[in-house]
Amino acid sequence: MNELNKKIRIAIVLDENSTHAYDLILETFLEPEILEIFTPVVYGSLHMLKQESSRMQIRYNALIVGNASQADPDALNFVDLNGRNAVEVVKREFEADLLDAFVVVPMSKEITNQLRNAVIPNPVLKRQENDIKAIPLMCTNQLRVAYVVAGNNETSGITADNIENKARILHRTLRRDLRQDNPRVAILSLNPEIKPDENSIELQVIAPAVSKLVNTGIPVFGPYSYADFFETGKHLSFDAVLTMTREQAQAPFLSMYEGNGVVLAAGISPLVVSPVKLDGDNNATVDSFREAIYACIDVYRSRYFFDLPYVDPLPKLYHERREDGEKVRFAVKKHPVDGEQKDEDASLSVNGEVANSEASGNNE
Repeated sequence: MNELNKKIRIAIVLDENSTHAYDLILETFLEPEILEIFTPVVYGSLHMLKQESSRMQIRYNALIVGNASQADPDALNFVDLNGRNAVEVVKREFEADLLDAFVVVPMSKEITNQLRNAVIPNPVLKRQENDIKAIPLMCTNQLRVAYVVAGNNETSGITADNIENKARILHRTLRRDLRQDNPRVAILSLNPEIKPDENSIELQVIAPAVSKLVNTGIPVFGPYSYADFFETGKHLSFDAVLTMTREQAQAPFLSMYEGNGVVLAAGISPLVVSPVKLDGDNNATVDSFREAIYACIDVYRSRYFFDLPYVDPLPKLYHERREDGEKVRFAVKKHPVDGEQKDEDASLSVNGEVANSEASGNNE
C-alpha cells in the first residue's frame, strides 16, 4: 500500500465496551461519498454493530472480511475480532503492510496507549523508530501545541533533556507531517510570569535548553511568559508552541478554539490521529471524527513526499579514502591561482626552448 495513487487504508479500532463508538461509525458512513477518499477497515464486534444498527434503525452497509488484505477499496470493511486482542491484530496487519494509518475513536486509555506505543515499521522507509513514546500534538488551523509533562504535580520531569527531546520531535513532526519547511517553535514558561530570579526554573532549566537547541540549528524561541502569550495572539507568529504541562496546552486549545481539531501522535512511526471535539457525554462528534480522518490522509501524504527522496538517494560523487580503505578517491584537478599559472607557463616556456635547441643540435 505504498503507491500514492491508491486510496490509503485507515484502521479504525472500536472499544467493545463503548456503544457510542459503533453509533459513530454508523452515522459517519451513512453517506457513502466518504468512501471515495480512503478505504476504512473497522475492527470491532460484529454483534455490537448489529445491535446498535437495530437500535438506531440505521442499516449498516459493511463488508465482513477476515483481515485487511481482503478489504474492498470502495466499501466499509469490518473485521470481527470475536474475542481477539485488537492491538495485536492491528499490529500484525501494520507489520504486514496491509494498513497505512489508524484513527483512534475515544476509548479506554489502556487500548489507546497500546495502539500509540505499538512498534510498527515506517510505511515508506521500512524501518522502526527507536523512540516509540508518542507525544500528543493538538492541532487546529491556527494552533499546534504540545507539552513536556502530563500533570502539574510532575514538575520534576521538566528537565533540560526532556525539553530538548520534545522540541526536537516537535520540530521534525512539523517538517515531516505538517509540511513546514523551517518551523518556528515557541517555548513557554512554567510559571505565569518570568521573574528575575536566578533560581527559577525558567532561568535554570528552560533558558539553557533553548540556547542549546538554537546552537544545534533548531529554531526555537523563548521562554515566553505563559500569562499573556495566547491572549495577545503571539502564538500566531509561530508554527507550534511547547508548554510545560498538559493543562497549559489544553487551556487555550479548548477555550479559544472550542476543542475543534485533532490530536496527532508525534514521535512514532505509526500514523495515529484522534478527534478532540466531544459532546456533553464526553463522546466524539461525527464532525470531529471526520476531521480526524481528513487530517490522517493529509499527514500520510506529507510523510510520503518527505520520505520519498531518502528511499533511493543519489550516490556520492567521490569516496573518502578514510571511509573506503583501498578505494581510490576520484581526483578533481583544481584551477591554479594566478601566480601558480605564471610559474607553470614560464616552466613550460623554458622547457620548450631547451627541447627546441636540442632538436636543432641533433639536426646539425
